[in-house]
Amino acid sequence: MSSRIIIKNLPKHYSEERFREHFSTKGEVTDARLMYNAQGDFRRFGYIGYRTEKEAKAALRYFNDTFIDTSKIVVEEARPYGDAALPRP
Repeated sequence: MSSRIIIKNLPKHYSEERFREHFSTKGEVTDARLMYNAQGDFRRFGYIGYRTEKEAKAALRYFNDTFIDTSKIVVEEARPYGDAALPRP
């Protein structure tokens, strides 16, 4: 496992500042990124990077299937771009 996690089903109007602050309760956040499409619309998922793999695992266990506002979020291990284990359409 890497020290990055992916968070899916985020609320529509969620800021990167609030995103970073929320997930920093379980460790030192090194990077936070919300994903947007080419038109600038929020795709309702983002990535959080932690200092260590141990912090990322703790955050994954703690935050998975919890709520942010009224959205139930899903937290998973982030996989590298082009990974063979990623589901293909």
